[in-house]
Amino acid sequence: MINNRILIQFAILSLIFFSVIIFYNKYLKVNKEPLSQIKNKDIKNQNLLKKDSNLIYNLSYNSKDIENNQYFINSNSGVMSENNSEFLMNIVNAKIILNDKTEIFIYSDNAIYNNMTYKTKFYGNVVAKYEVNTIYSQVLDLNFEENLATIYDDVLFKNLDSKIKTDKVEFDLKTKNILVLMNDKSKKVNITSNF
Repeated sequence: MINNRILIQFAILSLIFFSVIIFYNKYLKVNKEPLSQIKNKDIKNQNLLKKDSNLIYNLSYNSKDIENNQYFINSNSGVMSENNSEFLMNIVNAKIILNDKTEIFIYSDNAIYNNMTYKTKFYGNVVAKYEVNTIYSQVLDLNFEENLATIYDDVLFKNLDSKIKTDKVEFDLKTKNILVLMNDKSKKVNITSNF
């Protein structure tokens, strides 16, 4: 009986020890790059800053259209285009408040924002959230002139009841209708339901 108790205690202590190691490596461990790599990165970043003197940090735009829809877009940094009408943005989040108070949230690694038309192309790990729906993709084109969000490239549409894998989703900002499409008409949309 004492041997079993010692064996169980040893197993529990081992489990705790390995859990602490995994937790430390995953969440607390500092990435230690060699000093030469850090210096090379710093030199490259300084050269980039000198080259792109129009680099802007903590960029925010707010706009409202004639139908009282509001659009907020923020990024960690951005570079103005040569014609001063577009920004290339990094680490982007956007919020759309439609005139009926519906909110849509969009997150992406990058975006190209046109400050004249407000057209925005979000790309790289795009996540769009609308009510209980979440859409993951690589690209989302937002066009306020056509009241349309077009989402494509590795699309996964999820809500409380189902998952849909497809090529393309179109979301009408006015009617809130969602159209799910495949580029190749011979292929079918993949739906997994919780029913």
